Amino acid sequence: MVHRHRVSAHLVLIGLLALGGLLAGAGTAAAQSAARLYTVEGVPVDVTAGSAVAAREQAYAEGQRAAFRMLLEKLTPESVHGRLPAAPSGAALDTLVQGFEVRDERASGVRYIAKMVVRFNPAEIQALLARADLPSVTTPSQPVLVLPLWQSPDSGMLLWEDPNPWREAWERASLGQALVPVLVPLADTADLVGLSAEQAEAGDRERLSAMARRYGAVANLVAIASPAESGGQQALDIRFTRYDAAGEPETRSERVTAASGETGSEMFARAVRQVSSRLDEAWKNATAVRPGLENRLAVVTAVSGLEQWTALRRKLAEIGMIRRQDLVALSRGEAEIVLWYAGQPEQLRVALAQRGLSLASDPLAAGGSAWRLSAQ
Repeated sequence: MVHRHRVSAHLVLIGLLALGGLLAGAGTAAAQSAARLYTVEGVPVDVTAGSAVAAREQAYAEGQRAAFRMLLEKLTPESVHGRLPAAPSGAALDTLVQGFEVRDERASGVRYIAKMVVRFNPAEIQALLARADLPSVTTPSQPVLVLPLWQSPDSGMLLWEDPNPWREAWERASLGQALVPVLVPLADTADLVGLSAEQAEAGDRERLSAMARRYGAVANLVAIASPAESGGQQALDIRFTRYDAAGEPETRSERVTAASGETGSEMFARAVRQVSSRLDEAWKNATAVRPGLENRLAVVTAVSGLEQWTALRRKLAEIGMIRRQDLVALSRGEAEIVLWYAGQPEQLRVALAQRGLSLASDPLAAGGSAWRLSAQ
């Protein structure tokens, strides 16, 4: 329970420091997270025009419009992609774009080829989505640790052993644009001792949780792939299960069939991207919020000192759906904060869990908050 009187000078100092000096640090962390979320990398451009200069200028414009579409698809659930606004041009596009870089540039007298990195203005993009009444994510997920199990026809279920082409595909994958970052274990001695293929397949929660903690991940993804055939073509049958610290495991199945002319390595790479895409879509469905929806929640949290208080404020500032956090009361050992957030209460709970925070009802609260925020 929070008492609103007899606040010590030491605790007042904590509050002042947190409310003042922390604003810069928390704001920087939130800005860095937003910058990553609203950046689109690897946009290919290939334009032929009357001159090299004309081809380059046209490529820059086309690349920014293509990146705009890619960004909106990245931020919004697939179910609303049919309603996404068309990419603007000219001054309207300039307002949305903060800047861009050019990589792998090649040019001739009339042709320009490159890859672009385009950075968008978060506030302008969110305003555009609000006008279109489209839900969107406001923060990426914390990393997930993938455990790639290969069902070998000859050797059975493999995790750390070689050959494991499924694990190799995950190790080679470039998934820097994913909303759900994926970590692949090192397959070192600690991993071999910590988890076996059989334990991973069985979903041993204790050992999986220990693996996730070792790599700083919020969840495990046990992804099992086995060779298959479809219509005379090479294929992969994939079953993947996500294990979070709380909640029931979620399992999905996919079949990926080799396209005409596609090598086995290319098919494996496409299968990795498909599983990553499914993770992203699940994250969007769980956390995307509609514009204009704002809720208020008062919470009580333990405060043992400035370091803990600063860390908490920083974590809250990194959650995009939390618009504002107001300190209401501070006492010896506890603080009451009001969180103003976009979305639904369950979405807030998911976002907090991603930062190692749990939200639960507080039966001991009287006359104040009925919710307690604590470290998991």
